[in-house]
Amino acid sequence: MTTKAEAALEIFNSYMGEEEGVGDWFEVDQDRINLFADATMDHQFIHIDPEKAAEFSPYKVTIAHGFLTLSLIVHLGASIAPKNPKHLKAYIWA
Repeated sequence: MTTKAEAALEIFNSYMGEEEGVGDWFEVDQDRINLFADATMDHQFIHIDPEKAAEFSPYKVTIAHGFLTLSLIVHLGASIAPKNPKHLKAYIWA
């Protein structure tokens, strides 16, 4: 007997190599980066100091925290329509 996890894996494997989809654009501005710096107490200049970043960073601008980028995956992924919503309902949340 196939478990729901095995059935889900089979469905996901059937999409191997296909584009997942393109989600909505989402701007990560300096205010959001600063708020994240405050929440995580990570105030390295590369994130929060545009002048210092312009001088010392190879990118010449501030960059978002890696964890901020990672934490946005759920939000960003929600804007990509599933290929077959029936599969998600039947095997993931059922």
